[in-house]
Amino acid sequence: MFLDPGWIILILLVVLLIAGLPIAFVLGVTAATLILIDPAVVPQIIGLIPFGGANNYLLVAALLFMIAGEVMNQGRIAEKLIAFASSLVGHIRGGLAHVNILTSLFFSEISGTATSDAAAIGSVMIPQMKKRGYPAAFAAAVTSTSATMAIIVPPSLNLILYAYVANASIAELFAAGILPGIMVCALLMATAYGISVKRGYPTEGEFQFKRVLETGKDAAIPLTLPILILVGILGGIFTATEAGAIAAFWSIILAAFLYRTIKLGNLLDTFRIAGKRSAMLMFIVATSTLLGWYLTNQRIPQDIAQAILGISENYWVVLAAINVFFLLAGTIIHGTPAILMLVPIFLPLADQLGIDRVHFGLILTINLGIGQQTPPVASVVLITCAIARISIAKIIPSMLAFIGAMLVALILVNVFPAIVLWLPSVIL
Repeated sequence: MFLDPGWIILILLVVLLIAGLPIAFVLGVTAATLILIDPAVVPQIIGLIPFGGANNYLLVAALLFMIAGEVMNQGRIAEKLIAFASSLVGHIRGGLAHVNILTSLFFSEISGTATSDAAAIGSVMIPQMKKRGYPAAFAAAVTSTSATMAIIVPPSLNLILYAYVANASIAELFAAGILPGIMVCALLMATAYGISVKRGYPTEGEFQFKRVLETGKDAAIPLTLPILILVGILGGIFTATEAGAIAAFWSIILAAFLYRTIKLGNLLDTFRIAGKRSAMLMFIVATSTLLGWYLTNQRIPQDIAQAILGISENYWVVLAAINVFFLLAGTIIHGTPAILMLVPIFLPLADQLGIDRVHFGLILTINLGIGQQTPPVASVVLITCAIARISIAKIIPSMLAFIGAMLVALILVNVFPAIVLWLPSVIL
């Protein structure tokens, strides 16, 4: 039994991950090893499949949205969004926590990645929250968990990757992520409010409609970007890749020419950062495509589906098992490789259960977002801990209530598919 390809793949993945090999090499070495020892597979496939996997027009959107998010980050656009959010919710008990969460929702619609969101918002909000008497652990926990919204709402890079792997509609996925993202925001704010009332955290003054108008003027132009992206894609005016190009161009116009918060010379550094991240993404896509091809060739996804159904054919039992697996996977694997590795395995099972592919994409994305809030991966948590200057052990207790709020959102999305599917059915 332990000589079966499935067991060999599992053992290789675990050993190479523990050895600290970069995830792209883990996937590539595992796939290449299996192909080379399998006499039924032509070795030349090792060079052909990865190229075909990475050679996809949709993946260019990832690079372009990375450029847009990085320019917005370096151009301090987040500060204008923070001021606007403060005018809207700063008067609520625990005001800065609510400002942090709402700003994350705004910035999520620009950045597309949780790490960019956490870095941009956290660098401003965490020091401010500490000055106002909020514990560093609480400030970091709020920033880290709210950054998860960036992989749920458009233009989420995770949803773009899922659309690529699952052959799903990017327009439907973007529309489907809006209501769950708003729901997560509301649940996080409710949690922050409960904690703030209990601990007596301060407000940021009274609500002033005049201040809303003043800060809204500064925030209105940056917020045109997500509106432009959504209207363009959902309206069929342009593709996701074209939307990425428009987002990158518009972000440069705002930061370099309108607000002048970033110098043209610094744009080269911004492009370099985005280029490196894109190269890493493409490498992972290429090697995961090779592993996915071998898995499919050996019918391993179908075998896993049958094994799970052999335990129980009850829809809710199987769905719960899938959710638990995704949550655990998210704690040890980053979102990008997790999507590229897990979707080809579990998509046949989802199809067999009759789960809509768009619904399944949001289930996967939210699970991975929650899983990545816990060690050992916890890349977003590490960013916020570095900004707050605390150890990861100190932030975990403060995160539990917020992770609980996201679990509630996950359960609602699982039980009520309409939360995901209603908006795409109305506007598309």
